Amino acid sequence: MKKLVFPLLFVLFTTTLQAQSKVFREVGEDIATQFKPITQDNELVGYLAFTRLEKADADSFNYRVTIMDENLNDIGTVNFREENLELETVAFEQNVLCLGYIQTALSGTQKIRTMRGYKKVEDAAAASHLLIQFISLNGKVINSFYQEAALSTAAIPNRNPYATAVKVVNLLRYGMQIRNVPKVGFCLFFGDGFKQDLILFDMKGAVIRKLPVPELADRYYLHASATYVYLMEKKDVRVPEGGYKLCVYSPQDLGSVIDFDLRDSKDNWLKVLNFDNDPVTGDAFVAGCIISPAMEKQSGTAFDYSNGPYIGLFTIDLGGPGRDMKANCSYWDDGKFPGLSADGLFTDKEFYVKYATAAKDFNGNTIFAGTALSLVGSAKFKLSDGVFVRQEASGRIVLDNNVPCDDSKSFGPTGVLNDLDKKDFYKVVNQDTRSNYMIIDDADNIYVYNVNSKKVMRTIPHKDGSVKTDVYPGKEGHIVVAEYHRKEKYTRFSIEAP
Repeated sequence: MKKLVFPLLFVLFTTTLQAQSKVFREVGEDIATQFKPITQDNELVGYLAFTRLEKADADSFNYRVTIMDENLNDIGTVNFREENLELETVAFEQNVLCLGYIQTALSGTQKIRTMRGYKKVEDAAAASHLLIQFISLNGKVINSFYQEAALSTAAIPNRNPYATAVKVVNLLRYGMQIRNVPKVGFCLFFGDGFKQDLILFDMKGAVIRKLPVPELADRYYLHASATYVYLMEKKDVRVPEGGYKLCVYSPQDLGSVIDFDLRDSKDNWLKVLNFDNDPVTGDAFVAGCIISPAMEKQSGTAFDYSNGPYIGLFTIDLGGPGRDMKANCSYWDDGKFPGLSADGLFTDKEFYVKYATAAKDFNGNTIFAGTALSLVGSAKFKLSDGVFVRQEASGRIVLDNNVPCDDSKSFGPTGVLNDLDKKDFYKVVNQDTRSNYMIIDDADNIYVYNVNSKKVMRTIPHKDGSVKTDVYPGKEGHIVVAEYHRKEKYTRFSIEAP
């Protein structure tokens, strides 16, 4: 079980506190707080509240970073002064927090009425920076790293055709991602449209290596383990759901190890649903769908799904010390799995699955989760149950369970499924009991599902009067229930058992 390890001063302080809930109240317009999870090895180990306080002078603000443990106990506070900042990401390794900010003169949405105003926004975007801050748990800023970055200015669609102002926002085109590298430090990826870089830091915030990423892609995903640092690139142009490439680097110095396209042995493209760590071995894995070569350019509508956009499921274990990379590809297009047709229809239930994510269990299986897509009448479709499909280590595919959730209205064959499907899936793992859970966040309700027992443990409505509720993964084996009280203007976060 991963936990933040605190200096003695904070251990003595937190043993008297066992908070499992915390209230955050809205304050004045000039004071704003961002609430972020602290992650280590892709798992949540604590929380961080980043508060912008009053203006210090014409160009800068006073800021406060409040560090909390996995039970929402306050364990440390850092106060500092900087120019306008937006916190993007947080990671943790060996009692050091690494925080990534965007520093820009203008943040949030800007209303533009003249070319002069637009030029002001563009100038602010071009003069922006990244700030990478390294903080110890005793409240000391160990180091700070600045990197120039040119933000992109994007217009926000306006529904009012008679509006006299255009809304624009400045953003980092490819975003910023920070991952801890066990026993080494941290790895940063960022891209602004002019350059994409990987930067490896040691525990003191010193740069070990800065590596330009030469290949331009539509999206990038950073992942790290004790064995390797991975950068996954995604190109959309030729194959909308394929086009993935995996680049593997040494965690000591970002030396290139290998890079390869994500295809199966038959040269079919693979659609990635999840890039995570195996709960048993700790090794990284990639899982998703095998794309049909006949459908690789189309897969977004209900009609496309009924024509079989995929021919199977895959899991690639990326290996570790003494363990080679291993691919498990299961094909249903030859009709060898009972109850599963050649185009991916579960015949006993009469539904297809719009696959959304995948997770490894403690028995060597990969559990795929998604939404049931079924035909209504002769020419209509609907999205309904949450579906769990098990890919076993032997390659066998089994319908593990389907859970009644919030049904969509019926729609025609041209309905775009990504727009119509309101479900989001979040995994929760309990290492002590070797249990897997899945949070199904649907349109009206949230369902907490136990994968091991195949039961819905809790059903929580999103809205109850003036209270809006959301549920997220919490500390190991727990969930976080966030209740926003609109009238009283506060949010309560509670850590609870699934």
